[in-house]
Amino acid sequence: MTMTTQRPRHAWRFPVLLALVLAALAARVDPLYYGDVVEYMVNTVAIADHGTPDIRTQDVARMRTLLPGLFVEPYDQLEQGLRDAAAPLLTGFVRGRDGDVFAIHFFGYPLLAAAPFKLFEALGLPPFKAFVALHAAALFVLGLALRRFLRSDLRAWIGVALFMLSGGVLYLRWINPEFVSASLLLAGLLFFGSGAPMVGSVLAGIAAQQNPTIFLFFGFAPLFKLALDYDRALGFNANLRALLTRRTLAGLAAGIAVFAMPPMFNLWQFGVPNIIAKLFSDASLIGPTRLVSFYFDLNQGMIIGIPGVALALLWLGRRAPGLPLVALLFTLALALPTMAVLNWNSGAAGVMRYAFWASMAFVFALLALLRDLARWPRVLLGAVAAIQLAAMLHGGSYSYIDFSPAARLVLAHAPRFYHPEPEIFGERATRQDNNTISPGQVYTYRQGDAIIKTLVNDANPNACGAGTALAPDLPQVTSMHGWRYIDGPLRCVPALPNSP
Repeated sequence: MTMTTQRPRHAWRFPVLLALVLAALAARVDPLYYGDVVEYMVNTVAIADHGTPDIRTQDVARMRTLLPGLFVEPYDQLEQGLRDAAAPLLTGFVRGRDGDVFAIHFFGYPLLAAAPFKLFEALGLPPFKAFVALHAAALFVLGLALRRFLRSDLRAWIGVALFMLSGGVLYLRWINPEFVSASLLLAGLLFFGSGAPMVGSVLAGIAAQQNPTIFLFFGFAPLFKLALDYDRALGFNANLRALLTRRTLAGLAAGIAVFAMPPMFNLWQFGVPNIIAKLFSDASLIGPTRLVSFYFDLNQGMIIGIPGVALALLWLGRRAPGLPLVALLFTLALALPTMAVLNWNSGAAGVMRYAFWASMAFVFALLALLRDLARWPRVLLGAVAAIQLAAMLHGGSYSYIDFSPAARLVLAHAPRFYHPEPEIFGERATRQDNNTISPGQVYTYRQGDAIIKTLVNDANPNACGAGTALAPDLPQVTSMHGWRYIDGPLRCVPALPNSP
């Protein structure tokens, strides 16, 4: 069976119905106070109250009244740092050029939430539901982009559902910018691909303000557009000239200008384009271990977020591989800078935050392939919906400091095939988020009393006692930065002469 395109009689029906649905959704959904929430909330209060992003003691006092009993210790530490210039600041905050205190994340996301925050507070509504309202507004923009790109109300609704089933439902409640970044990145690709480069680029610029890697949109969006519109009869040069019009270049320039606000602010206040990259990244972490983890880790990799989308792309892309190839290259480019972050096993809802918004490149490629079909195959859509629904249920069933059901299944029945990035294993084995794991500690995964897998570092002098070494017959797999996995318990034997 197939699904045909139906053009609406009234163009206003889709946006009105979408707005009503999203308003009802926002009214029923409460925000989730998780992740970098202290930064974003106190920054929103600062912007709403005194119109500037610098954090002051009265902003902390306001936060205590708005959410009494929550985050007491972080607020105490932040307030102490605000009162005493010699005291260390709460992690996530840094002093600027004149001693003012700022959140390390740029204030674009809190700025967008400040107006609904003031409105909700004035109406006597929970003010931090402003973030849910902001997410709903971003989803509304995405809906308009889907309607323009797909030229059908029904297909646009399917597109909205696909986005929500590709991670959106997991991140909707979080007071974190990932939902906005993902929805506006996808909307930017859709607008750019449908001949609105100015709108698409500005939306991508906003998305990139909180997740700077999205800046690569400005190189890949034209490639997507070229792949969408390529006319073999004209040749490459003519197609390129048709793409790079003044209108397109002006749109790209406008989007880059929007993106440039955070690095310019960082240069002004901190003397570097990105204070987070300076304080919380290490280029030596970039490598094949994290690259494989980004896509295929069973706890937080992209594959557990969009398995249905990936299978549909493989099926539809057999005869038109151009768009899936550009999408793959785009996600690779998006992934590489993220691999330098120190906190790889950071707060996540199923699929990791970076992989969530990076996967929108694949979602866009799938929508583009579907757009060119006169009829949409219902069997394929039903299969994608069922697989993605299962993925969302799976992703919402565990914490980021727990092994996922999929990971536990593999560890139980085929542990020799699963060796996750060390930080993921260490933090989930101990159920602690410490940002890094200690080379001096041995990490184990147990089932009952049995040790299934052990993680040990070559630099650990205490792994085996003096005069002993790891048994050479242990089944070992080397990982990154001196870490190695042992399938089973650690076993030591007397060291051979001259052995380390």
